[in-house]
Amino acid sequence: MSRTPDPAKLLLREKVATRIAQLSAEEKKRQSEIVYNKVINHPYYKSAQRIAIFMSTDQEVNTMPIISHIKARGAAAFVPQYAGGVMKMLRLEQDDEKTMPLTRHGIQQHSKDQQREDALGNGLDLIIAPGVAFSKSGGRVGHGGGYYDKYITNLRANPNPPKIIAVAFNCQVMEEVPMNELDQRIDGVIYADD
Repeated sequence: MSRTPDPAKLLLREKVATRIAQLSAEEKKRQSEIVYNKVINHPYYKSAQRIAIFMSTDQEVNTMPIISHIKARGAAAFVPQYAGGVMKMLRLEQDDEKTMPLTRHGIQQHSKDQQREDALGNGLDLIIAPGVAFSKSGGRVGHGGGYYDKYITNLRANPNPPKIIAVAFNCQVMEEVPMNELDQRIDGVIYADD
């Protein structure tokens, strides 16, 4: 999906990247642990059996403990696979995390020859989404590819769409973020200080 870059979003992405870069490893770990505890106690999470989440980089809240928790309680975890301009959510099987290759953006994903269940077959209950910046009122600025907005738009065209929450460091949450007509609002953002 080709989009004209929004100058306000470009500026915001730079600003947030600088703020995250200034966080120590200890501070990222501290905030990630608080977020983890909030997520696993959240009503949306507790009632969900099919959950899409993302494989975090070191510039994001650590999602690996959440993924482990999803599997430990017998729910299904799905993670993005980006290929040919399209994002799919594929099921994480036992030990996939150990064998999944990195993309050129440093994101772990299933290789094309790892056949996994596509989440769209039986739907999703919850999406835990990444992003760059969020507002407390449901605004989300992603990394600029439009993948999640497109995916969420398609899901919301059907009955019973999943809830969508984001996980973030404190410095990623602000009063307002720039949004346009293609941007999908989310149902909440979970961060250490909320």
